[in-house]
Amino acid sequence: MSLIGTRWVLFIATICLTAGLVLASFAQQVWQLYITQSIMHGIGAALLYIVSMSISPQWFVRRRGFAMGIMVSGSGLGGLIMPFIMTHLNESLGGAWCYRILSIITFVISLTSTLLLKESPHMPKTKKKSLKEMVDTSVCKDVNFIIWCISGNLSMLGYFIPAFYLPSHATKIGLRPSQGSILVAAFSAVNVIGRIMSGYLGDHVGVININMLFLFACGLSSLIIWLLANSFATLLIFILVYGFMSGSVFSLLAPITVSITGIEKYPSGVCLYLFFMTAARFGPSLAGAIQTATNKNSFLSQELFTGLAFILSALITLVLKYNMNNKLLAKI
Repeated sequence: MSLIGTRWVLFIATICLTAGLVLASFAQQVWQLYITQSIMHGIGAALLYIVSMSISPQWFVRRRGFAMGIMVSGSGLGGLIMPFIMTHLNESLGGAWCYRILSIITFVISLTSTLLLKESPHMPKTKKKSLKEMVDTSVCKDVNFIIWCISGNLSMLGYFIPAFYLPSHATKIGLRPSQGSILVAAFSAVNVIGRIMSGYLGDHVGVININMLFLFACGLSSLIIWLLANSFATLLIFILVYGFMSGSVFSLLAPITVSITGIEKYPSGVCLYLFFMTAARFGPSLAGAIQTATNKNSFLSQELFTGLAFILSALITLVLKYNMNNKLLAKI
């Protein structure tokens, strides 16, 4: 963003997102989808996400957690609504036109964001930097930032696993496929609420305090409720607890990073944080590999992997809390 400016980054993101979907509608082979929907659309989504995560915290100080919670809840809401829209479009118009209509929706929303979003005038003016100077890597010298990255990686390792494997788990214990779909929809719904509420509570109790408590709750729900779940009711209870508590993973990402790096170094900090978390996206694959190597008919590996990842993340967040302020009840 320091190289070409925020608006140009958003414009490039809009083009990549839209073009990726349009070109995907003409794909005849799988490798073409890899290039269009995966790479091109993925680059656009990454650029859009980084800009929104970098600019939004500039406008809020006292209610930064609540504001970010509302902002990131949009992705959870999209995860709840879009599958139904896509299913209807695919069944009535076919896959190609489903892609094209989604590209129109994406273009209109992204272009509107490009025109409206701007940096806070209260931010210190900075000259345009060269490509080499664009990311301030000095944030990596901060021990607290490294601790935060480790904690974030662990929580992200476990975050997606329940949503990936709950439908299969539901089928294994004799539930209907539709009940598995209900569980995934319930996860998206309560996750929206959890993202907003964790941000709100973080403003009043401390973003690191709330994140630590919510991470512990995610871990315990996986190790106790999910581990013992053998019916639709118990799986639903798990997903309601886990879905709500895991909302802090995204809503408190920006406020905690700002509290460590400061607002001036925050854009570099959040970019590096997200870069370091790339490997954590393979959590479901790792859990699946462990399942294959141990017992293909049991979901114990996923339950333990998720629970332990969150518990370790919470413990490392506790280290971060005491490293920044060693008072037990400090708001941090």
